[in-house]
Amino acid sequence: MKTFLFPNLNHGDTESRRKRKKNLPVFASPWFKTQYKTLIVWLLIFPVAASVFWNVNQAQAQGGIEIESSATYVFGRQIAFTAQIKSPVQIQQATIVILDESLGVSHVRPVAFTDGRSEFVFDTQQNMLRPFSSVSWYYQFTLADGSAAQSASQSIRYDDNRYAWQTLDAGALRVLWAQGDSIFGQQALNVALTGLQSISDILPVDLAQPVSIYIYPTQADISFLSGEAWEAGRAYPDLGVALVAVEPDADRSLNMEQRIPHELMHVMLYRRLGAGYKNLPVWLNEGFAALAEINPTSDYELALADAANRNDLIPLLDLCASFPSDAASAFLAYAQSRSFTAYLRDTYGSPALLNLAKIYSTGMDCENGIQGAFGAPLSELDADWREKSLGQNVIGVALRNMFPYLVLLLLVIFIPFILGLNSSRQKAQ
Repeated sequence: MKTFLFPNLNHGDTESRRKRKKNLPVFASPWFKTQYKTLIVWLLIFPVAASVFWNVNQAQAQGGIEIESSATYVFGRQIAFTAQIKSPVQIQQATIVILDESLGVSHVRPVAFTDGRSEFVFDTQQNMLRPFSSVSWYYQFTLADGSAAQSASQSIRYDDNRYAWQTLDAGALRVLWAQGDSIFGQQALNVALTGLQSISDILPVDLAQPVSIYIYPTQADISFLSGEAWEAGRAYPDLGVALVAVEPDADRSLNMEQRIPHELMHVMLYRRLGAGYKNLPVWLNEGFAALAEINPTSDYELALADAANRNDLIPLLDLCASFPSDAASAFLAYAQSRSFTAYLRDTYGSPALLNLAKIYSTGMDCENGIQGAFGAPLSELDADWREKSLGQNVIGVALRNMFPYLVLLLLVIFIPFILGLNSSRQKAQ
C-alpha cells in the first residue's frame, strides 16, 4: 500500500495526467527537480571538500619540520628562545618572528641552527615590548632545496615575574601585591571596590573583562618601566592592567585611595571609548583619572594657588599632547587637569563631560573638540576657569603681562610727539 501526499488527485485518469506532464514547464518537470537537487548537494559539498584539501596541503607544508620550542624571560631585560628540530632536515636559512600582539609589532631576526638546535636572546631593553602583553613567535625556514617551511606559532604572557605576587580576587577584579600581609591586600581590594563606586558617579563601570591591579613596593619599580622617576602609577587600559606604587607604611591608606582609583579610571575610560581613547587630550584623560581619586591630595590646591599668584599656570592648550617631564611642572599639570575637568563637570554636568570625551575619541583636535561640545574655545574656557575656580583676575593678569608692551607703545607714540612739539616751539620763536 502506498501513501500519497496529494490524496485529492484523480489517479484514475492516466491519459489526462500524461498530457499534463507533457505540458509542464521545464523547471517543473521531475527530471529538472532531480538534477536541481543534485546540483544543490554538490554546491554544499564542494566548499567543504576544497577546505579540507587546502588545510591538508597547508598542514603538510608546515608539518615538514617537527620542532620543539620554548621561551623563558627575565622581565624588563630579555627573552631567551630555544628550539630543537626533531627530524633530520637541511636548513639553508632560518629566522624567528617575534610578535607583540597588543601593539601588532613584529621583530624578525636571523637565527642559526647547530645540530638542529637554536638559542636566541631577544633584548627587551633595546626593543619595544609591552609588559603584561602576549608575545608569540614562530620560525621560518628556507630548506636546502629552496623550499620554504614555517613552524607552528607559540605564545607566552610577558608578566612581571620579579616578585612572588600574593593575590586576592573579587569577581573580575584582582589585586596583586609584592610586599605586605593579607590585611594589606584586603585593604587594597576594598579601596579598589570603593574606587569603582567613585568612578560610577562619572561613567559606567565595565567589568565584563578582568582587571588586574599590581601594587609595587616603591616608585622605582614603576619608573623601571617608564623612565619617569616621579611616576607612582600607570595603566595599560587595553590590557586591563593597572600598576601603582604603595609602600606598606603609615601613609599606605592615603596613597591607595589616590592611586588605585586613578589608574582604574584609565581602564574604565578606555572600555567606554574603545580605541578612540588614545585621541583624548592628556589634560582630559588625566583630569578624569584625578576626579576618581577618593582622597585627593591637598597639595593640588596649594600648587594651583601658588602658580596662580605667580601667574605661572600652564595654558591648557599646552597640556593637550603631553605633560612636562620635570616633577614640579608635571604635578602642576595634574593639579590643573583635575581642577579644570571638575570645572567643566560642575558647569555642564557629568553626561556633557563624557560626551566631550566621546567627541575627542572620534579624532577631533584639542581646540575643535571642546568648541563642538560647549560652543566656546579652549582659551575662553581656560580664562573662565581661572577666574571662577582660582579667583584669578584674568583682565588684571592680561594687563600686567601687557605692561612692558604698553610702556613701549607709549614711548613710541609720545617721544616723537614731544620732539615735534619742541620743534614747533623753536620755529615759533
